[in-house]
Amino acid sequence: MRPRVQLAILTLLLAGCSSLLPKGQQETVSPWKSFDEAKAAFDSIELGSSDRDSVHKLGFDPGVTPNVQILNYSQIAHAVLPGDRLIPNGEVPTAIRTCVLAQERCIGYLLEESRIKRNRVGNFWGDFLNFHRETVTTGWRFNALVVLVDNQVVFKQWSGQPAIREVGVSRNPLGPFQGAGERMSTFQ
Repeated sequence: MRPRVQLAILTLLLAGCSSLLPKGQQETVSPWKSFDEAKAAFDSIELGSSDRDSVHKLGFDPGVTPNVQILNYSQIAHAVLPGDRLIPNGEVPTAIRTCVLAQERCIGYLLEESRIKRNRVGNFWGDFLNFHRETVTTGWRFNALVVLVDNQVVFKQWSGQPAIREVGVSRNPLGPFQGAGERMSTFQ
């Protein structure tokens, strides 16, 4: 082959190398595409006036929406109250006390929603040969608890991360030979 043809092939191979790096995505199929959409649906739930049907229409339906867990009254109390210390009676939310007293008439919906993407970035050959690997993780998480007694919402709380951005870098000066001594010792 001619040197120019070889150079052209090598250039094409190296130019597209970053597209050869691994990418991953973790996503829950749900009615919400963003943190703000999930939070807006949660904010639409009104204490004392929203019922089970309206909560289901907003997307908090364990029969339709993945990752909505149904909790019983003891699981709700455990989720809301810290278990490692005693709480004076006045500090327990009234709605949680009502839920515990209602027992089987009380249920909770616990939602754990997230969209996480992991992309390896950088030089393909450095990554492939294990000299330098960089992973960028982006996305969001939203968690919500909705408690119903006799099909009426009596308690709700949320938490989450509207914006996740993490960068992980690993450098191995010996590349593929890094840790070879450890691997050799396992054969003896």
